[in-house]
Amino acid sequence: MKKERLVRALDLVDDDLLEKASPERKKEKRRRSLPKLIAVACVSALLLSLCLWLFIPYSTTPPDVSRYADSRYYDVIQKLNRVTFVKPTHKNRFDRYVLNIFRGAMAEDMSDSPGEASNASSGSYREVTDNQVAGVIEADKIKRTDTHIFYLDGGTLSAYTIAGENSVRVGTYSAAFNSDWTLGKGMTYDEDCEFYLSADGKIVTWLISYYDSSARQASTCVITLDVSDPSSMTEIKRITVSGNYLSSRLVGDRLLLMTQFSVRSNVDFSDEKSFLPQIYDGTSATVLAPGDIVTPDVPNSASYTVICSMEGAALTLQGATAFLSFSPEVYVTTEHVFVTRAYTEEHAVEGVVFDRTMTEIVCIGYRGDTLERKSSVVVEGTIKNQYSIDVYEGILRVVTTTWEVPQYATQKDGSMAIFDVDVSNATSANLYCISLEDGSIVAEVIAFAPRGETVESVRFDGTMAYVCTAVVVQNTDPVFFFDLSDLSHITYKDTGVIEGYSTSLVQFGDGYLLGIGVGDAWGTLKIEVYEETADGVASVCKYELEHVSYAQDYKAYYIDREHRLLGLGISLWGKSEADAYDGYVLLHFDGFSLREILKEQVNGANESKRGVRIDEYFYLFGEGDFCVKKIF
Repeated sequence: MKKERLVRALDLVDDDLLEKASPERKKEKRRRSLPKLIAVACVSALLLSLCLWLFIPYSTTPPDVSRYADSRYYDVIQKLNRVTFVKPTHKNRFDRYVLNIFRGAMAEDMSDSPGEASNASSGSYREVTDNQVAGVIEADKIKRTDTHIFYLDGGTLSAYTIAGENSVRVGTYSAAFNSDWTLGKGMTYDEDCEFYLSADGKIVTWLISYYDSSARQASTCVITLDVSDPSSMTEIKRITVSGNYLSSRLVGDRLLLMTQFSVRSNVDFSDEKSFLPQIYDGTSATVLAPGDIVTPDVPNSASYTVICSMEGAALTLQGATAFLSFSPEVYVTTEHVFVTRAYTEEHAVEGVVFDRTMTEIVCIGYRGDTLERKSSVVVEGTIKNQYSIDVYEGILRVVTTTWEVPQYATQKDGSMAIFDVDVSNATSANLYCISLEDGSIVAEVIAFAPRGETVESVRFDGTMAYVCTAVVVQNTDPVFFFDLSDLSHITYKDTGVIEGYSTSLVQFGDGYLLGIGVGDAWGTLKIEVYEETADGVASVCKYELEHVSYAQDYKAYYIDREHRLLGLGISLWGKSEADAYDGYVLLHFDGFSLREILKEQVNGANESKRGVRIDEYFYLFGEGDFCVKKIF
């Protein structure tokens, strides 16, 4: 009976359950599950790798460059490595990619959805540009002889006869660049170029900046041309120097070229040409030697100021020096070049730590066969431009804008107190007189400007110095007259607070000073004449134009002190498009007032327009524009 019940129970068991319970079935199930497990493991590994890739923090320290320790430029490499390293702006890739997409989408959702040929000689040189230093010629867009005027319009040099209303263009030369000199695909030249004309009027020295977008590098090309026959100008020589064109000077046959070469981030230090200035003479390129590179202990930028000295029409290289982290402001005398380096330093006064601006000025001699570093001095403040520096009878005079802000103080309990200060009231101005013999400061006038003002323009004239300071946002302008005849007792007077401020000061002869700048409102040109009085400085007269922009490059001004003429390019925009006017204005000062004697339409940017008076005619030049007007 029991056996029968057991048999019936076994019959009730599902054959499938028996099959699944078998050892063979379990093995087969494991075999089928294995690919799924592998797939799950692979996906998990990928997800883990993705998470690691997304969330691993970016490095905030410069890369290791010890592998370049054998390089003769290792000191330069170490310093450049610090200033070219760009700290990441995101914490990791997740922050960079995912969150940025989200932030961009959010921002988009929140955002709301304007002539005749001529083979006559070019004649003898006649100066046009108002040079800062006697005997030191500055490049310009216009130069002339007694028979021809040369004007540089973008990439074309044109020659015009001097014949009054019968003047014509007689020759042109364009700076054609082949694959070697390189303005091929992706290369563009800077139309803001300049040139010189030799003392005999036969040689043009042309300076052109160009940019190679494929190499992401700027260079300056120097070209000499034979212009003894203005109708058939021919090229003599070319040389190329790394960096954008900054400035230049011509002293006799010696050309001093200054460029600014910037090293891009993530530089390849195995390629010397990517981080060192080089000179290309037409056959080969050479980088500057380590001894020709000057670096501060702690550089604050990856830009070099490069100075090259060349001789004659053949552009024979006399020497080259590069200064890392130096500023674009350069001043040149007949014997020396002065380069500057601006930086910020901390200093403590009675436990309070201040940030203040400083400038190092380095003097380089260039009259020998090489460039020689002579001396250096450090002054407080920053230098606006070359007109803030001057040398007179062995004394270097400098005007600076100072900036000093308290940052923090350490308290008795060791904690740090952070200051919340009004930085708009942190500026003033200093004047320094420095001995070139030993670099010592022999006289100074500290904080002569009201707090909150900055130096906007400076002009030195022998034992006098003129300085305009301003609170630019308020358009207020005191002009200071300094008497530097006795350095043990420097005195100065000022105009007090007047409306507007001057971006350029011009010594106009007979004790008069011209201030060219902004009036009491933005968009107003104000040209004012000042004179020194017993009690201070007085305004004699002024000329104003509203709704106008004006040339601010000093070399764009025509200055004739003998006939008291001032000319400059202007652009009037008026109240409507019909009122817009692109032109040039010529003013005459008769001792009492500034009178407009010429106002002519001239095309082009204000900085490119040029004018020159020759006898009773005024010759006007612009972009693709030329005209002659009788003025007397």
